[in-house]
Amino acid sequence: MSITHLAPSTRRALLGAAAGLLAAKPALAANSTWDAIAASGVVRFGVLQSHQPYHNLESGKWTGFAIQMGLDCMQAVSEAMQKPLRPAYVETTLANVILDLQADKIDLYFGLTASEQRQRAVNLFGPIYALPECAINGRGFDPGDTWAAYDKPSISVAVVLGSTDEQAARKMLPHADIRALKSTAEAILDVQSGNSKAMINTVLSGMMARKETPNLSEPVVLQPLLSQPSMGGTRRDGDGKFAAFCESWAKPYRASGQAKQAILDAMRHSGLDAARLPPSLQF
Repeated sequence: MSITHLAPSTRRALLGAAAGLLAAKPALAANSTWDAIAASGVVRFGVLQSHQPYHNLESGKWTGFAIQMGLDCMQAVSEAMQKPLRPAYVETTLANVILDLQADKIDLYFGLTASEQRQRAVNLFGPIYALPECAINGRGFDPGDTWAAYDKPSISVAVVLGSTDEQAARKMLPHADIRALKSTAEAILDVQSGNSKAMINTVLSGMMARKETPNLSEPVVLQPLLSQPSMGGTRRDGDGKFAAFCESWAKPYRASGQAKQAILDAMRHSGLDAARLPPSLQF
């Protein structure tokens, strides 16, 4: 029986279904991050406000080593595609960045510590660098340089919610009172006010906090040394081509010293003295 012999309502339903199937084909193709970037000519980077030396907006321009790493990755993608690409910066938070990757609001984010949960949620590539965790103490508080010295119920420790530092603190300080705040600024205020005795952060963020808030202590690199490898992240899409390319780019990028150079350049730009880094530190 041909479609012309069907009832009008049935014909309309079938034609609508066929149109839906035809429309679905471009949608499936658009599910590829690689194809979407090739079509738009834009790579969307997730960024955090006032998060030096990682990200910072200065006079309308984004700076920081995570920004530079993103631009270097974009340049490699551009060369592979043989077409120019430009960046777009989308503000996010440490608590929301995984959701923003999943929701296709951003294409790339640099600075994620690997975990089983994150690996199931997004594609992680790298590691690109690793930074040791440290404590930034409030005035008059100096328990020592070991995790065990901070791991007491009487000691309140501030962390940034959703950060790799929160993961480190909950792992290494199971008996301490962990206070998870929304931002680095709130965590610093928590220490300044005396609500927390210390803040757990990476050594770079700790150095930045000390520079901006002189009444905090110098960062104390805690022992045993905990350096968490930092990964890049992208969305789980239809073909995995973009994630596979980023993975192939990340390892030689780190091995060549380019990742280390991006970090050192951003430190200098932020007024941080690289000579104060632990001598044993390997990015």
